[in-house]
Amino acid sequence: MKKNYWKIMLLSFATGVGLSIMSCGFAGEVSKSKQEQWKLPAPKKKSRVSLEQALNLRRSSKGGFSEKQLKEQQLGQILWAARGVNRPDGKLTSPSAMARYSVSVYVATSKGSFLYVSENHALLSVSDKDTRKGIGTQDYVKSAPVILVFVADLSKLPETIAMNRKISFVSAEAGAIAENVYLQCAALKLGTSLVGSIDKGFVKEAFNLGKDEEPLFGMPVGYVK
Repeated sequence: MKKNYWKIMLLSFATGVGLSIMSCGFAGEVSKSKQEQWKLPAPKKKSRVSLEQALNLRRSSKGGFSEKQLKEQQLGQILWAARGVNRPDGKLTSPSAMARYSVSVYVATSKGSFLYVSENHALLSVSDKDTRKGIGTQDYVKSAPVILVFVADLSKLPETIAMNRKISFVSAEAGAIAENVYLQCAALKLGTSLVGSIDKGFVKEAFNLGKDEEPLFGMPVGYVK
């Protein structure tokens, strides 16, 4: 009887602590961690297009995009090229200062906006609204079926690093990601362009970004007209 009594007491105590923690403001974090992720098709590691051919085809597409939507396989392939896992130790396709991976890739589509989760090769919803027309300031950007937005989280870098160096680090990191996107789009016969003119205030609000997160630039992706 005594053993059962103490089991009941410990269970009651643990339940009470759990409820207290949730009532103190951690409930949101618990629910966020349990959000469902949209798993993308596995990326292909071989292509008929050589690296040299992709480099020769690489260009910025600014003449507008058709209404034809991208397939899941295409989107997943581009995101893997941008920021996907390519080694057993979890490191990614694009380099990062001190392996902090301070730049994240967000995806705006007609179905909503998402965060690319590299380790799971999946998308996490951040908004169920179509935010594309608010991101770009140019018409050809707004016409793209998909817009990638690169966001830097400066809090991931050590506090001892000066702000100007942090900005240099994340800019170089984002540039490497962008070139990967360019080359993958070239291999897939899709168009893209690196766009600095995005509405950063809109992006921060639409994607619910934190105070240390800063939108850097966007890349519309689609079939060229």
